[in-house]
Amino acid sequence: MREIHADGAPRHTGPVPQAVESGGWIYVSALFGADPHTGRIPEQPRAEAEQLFANLVAILQAADARLTDVVRVGIFMKQLQRDRPIFNEVWREAFGDHRPARSAVQAGDFGRPRETVRYMMEVVAHREP
Repeated sequence: MREIHADGAPRHTGPVPQAVESGGWIYVSALFGADPHTGRIPEQPRAEAEQLFANLVAILQAADARLTDVVRVGIFMKQLQRDRPIFNEVWREAFGDHRPARSAVQAGDFGRPRETVRYMMEVVAHREP
């Protein structure tokens, strides 16, 4: 197993890698839409979702993978019914015709204290080693 580090995505504050890769499988740890340079969460839901996907692309690139290598996404939202339509727009723009397996659930508490995080994703991708 090797750890994946991407400068273009925010780092975790605890002992959690951005992602790990083993045998061509890439597991992306809890991923947020934080700006990788400032650590701030965008105020608008669309901007946060767009940054979330930009962070995912950066991590996948560091693992020599692309969005088309994604096979499963778990999505957590603080306000599922309110924020899912905007998230789905950005999802369609990011993935195009690619359709990885997906789940989305509402979760009341995630992210760091005092952050206004709307979205978190966990991602599994696969590429031939």
